[in-house]
Amino acid sequence: MKNVLSQPLRFVLRGLALSVPFAIQPAMAADIPLYPSGPAEDSSFVRFVDGGSQSVDVTSAGSKARLTLDAANPASHFFPIAAGKPVAGTLTAGGAHQDVSATVKPGEFVSIVALDGAQKGARSQVVTVREKPDDFNALKASVGFYNLDAHCATPTLKVPGRDIVLLDGVAAGQSKRRQVNPVALSVQLACGGQPVGQPLNLGALVAGQRYTVFLVPAGAQSRIFFANDAVSR
Repeated sequence: MKNVLSQPLRFVLRGLALSVPFAIQPAMAADIPLYPSGPAEDSSFVRFVDGGSQSVDVTSAGSKARLTLDAANPASHFFPIAAGKPVAGTLTAGGAHQDVSATVKPGEFVSIVALDGAQKGARSQVVTVREKPDDFNALKASVGFYNLDAHCATPTLKVPGRDIVLLDGVAAGQSKRRQVNPVALSVQLACGGQPVGQPLNLGALVAGQRYTVFLVPAGAQSRIFFANDAVSR
């Protein structure tokens, strides 16, 4: 993972032709192509994630199209884009704006995550997480764990009520993924061996699909939430 910016939060997508109306509701965003994509073999993928305490607007330069992320809809789907061509855009949160750009490699899946500042009143942060999946299994579901919180000591995802570790050993700024059976699953975050917050219900996992659990700072504590790693059609 690479920390791309640590400034007031704004993201403007430059050079991206959006053929969508002005306001894109979160429920619609999954089916609207935000970016021009190249040939299938050259495609890359990018999504936007709200890991902070305020809603985030993602706005495209060159048009008034916008999608909003919040606690109820914290992550967009992955949007296909042309590989190797920089994209830039605008994230807006709490009236603050941040210009960011990123270049995605062929076959790479990039998550651009907006986080609160480390201290109250501090400027927000934008970080990127990069994955190049090679673990597809039509009979299994894939669960990833993105650690975006350096204050959670030895973060671990466990199955609540059972002494089963789902994912651990993920350093701050890193990620890890594993295949699991497609069953109903809940996870419990532990920091330093102690449970933090309530168990998170991922629902009934589907074979062949991918999911990501995000660990982010939440004031003096930590919190987790998850997203389905679906690709926009």
